[in-house]
Amino acid sequence: PEFFKKRFEFAFKHLGGPKVRPDRQERCTTLVMHKYSKELDSILWPRLFKNFPKQRVVALGERIRSSILLSLKNNKWLSKQARAEATKKIKTMKLQLVSPMNNEEWDFNPTAKYSSDKPIANAHKLTKLLEDKTIAEFKKTLSPYRWEWGPLIVNAYYSVEYNKFVLPVGILQPPFFDANLSDEENLGGLGTVIGHEMGHSIDDQGAKFDSHGVLKSWRGPDDTKEFEKRTSVLVSQFDHAGHNGKLTLGENIGDNVGLTASLQAASSNPKFDNDTRKKFFLQYAHVWCSLYRPSFEEQQLKTNPHSLGWARTNEQVKQQAAFKETFQCKDGDKMVLPPDQIVHIW
Repeated sequence: PEFFKKRFEFAFKHLGGPKVRPDRQERCTTLVMHKYSKELDSILWPRLFKNFPKQRVVALGERIRSSILLSLKNNKWLSKQARAEATKKIKTMKLQLVSPMNNEEWDFNPTAKYSSDKPIANAHKLTKLLEDKTIAEFKKTLSPYRWEWGPLIVNAYYSVEYNKFVLPVGILQPPFFDANLSDEENLGGLGTVIGHEMGHSIDDQGAKFDSHGVLKSWRGPDDTKEFEKRTSVLVSQFDHAGHNGKLTLGENIGDNVGLTASLQAASSNPKFDNDTRKKFFLQYAHVWCSLYRPSFEEQQLKTNPHSLGWARTNEQVKQQAAFKETFQCKDGDKMVLPPDQIVHIW
């Protein structure tokens, strides 16, 4: 208890942790959720997301894929070889959307008999089973299709080892996705997230791996030099915005690529008029609307590779000429960048 008390106080004082410890029921619930996320999600997600329009999400994902491929096709600064490899990565990327489809993808915990009154012993037993499972897996090839998380998590990720993008159903709700909104509005929310994660496959880290997940760089020295020249502008811009530009660079690149690809995809619709563009940008802003306690915000600025929500919004929409046009901004306004400071990667 004494050790826990000191650790809890330290987390509150220095890491933005809660002031009051949650009650026992909440702690037990959280423990079970963490240990058995997939098992619980397999039961709950069909109930929480009845009649979910999966095909709409699949279609949005393919629109973003096509948008990035078009940008690579029109790219003028990548070498021919690098452009071909980047195109191959995007074309062959596996999209695992909404939820796992079978036991191989679910990858449930090993089964065991647990006690109703020995929670610590139960946790130790599960830990040992998972350790044994991991050790046994060293001797075989892992399935590239298994999900790392349960589908009710509000997140998404790109796996560089398997060149795949996983989009759990947990994030497919407002403000990221709303079945009542048009596809163009959803592109402003969910589309930018899809583009962000797909963009990681060909960013500064993704360029170190080929389309099969092999550690094999496909960019030449000139490609890398030009890429770093273009993205270095983001470092100074986010430094100026009160962030650590180098720490957040990778995720800021992802946001830039995601917003650019999604806006291009939405613009392909002839009905994408000024009013719809406004809704697109507002939906993007809704996604990153957030509020932090001061101490937690301070921690995030020091440790999180993602920028704060307001910066992910304002510093990125400035890079889009369509934003200036849509909201009738003028040169010299705070939300307008000089042409030579606008970052365009793909």
